[in-house]
Amino acid sequence: MKYHFTAIVKVTAEHTPGSSMSKHLKTDFRLEPSSNLLQSKYLDRGLPTKEGSQMLTEAFVQGLVGNIHHAHAHGYRDSAEHLRAIIKKLEDGFASVANVGEGTM
Repeated sequence: MKYHFTAIVKVTAEHTPGSSMSKHLKTDFRLEPSSNLLQSKYLDRGLPTKEGSQMLTEAFVQGLVGNIHHAHAHGYRDSAEHLRAIIKKLEDGFASVANVGEGTM
């Protein structure tokens, strides 16, 4: 049996004209298991369950791996440098205060 998971992330930012950077306002994410899977195993009221959270992480990680390989193959960025930049962004994200809540996407 083949199946898939779609992981979608939406980053909302705000830019002030004249500024060199934008401000990150929020991140929304959604998991969509394929229709041949038991939805309730992965989603509860549209939000990931424990198993859904694991699959959301796996989908995002595989997406990052694919993007790193793609960027390297096209000469956009060295793979090792790209991975170090991702690790740094993860560290910075965990150093920030997070407000977790439910929303719609």
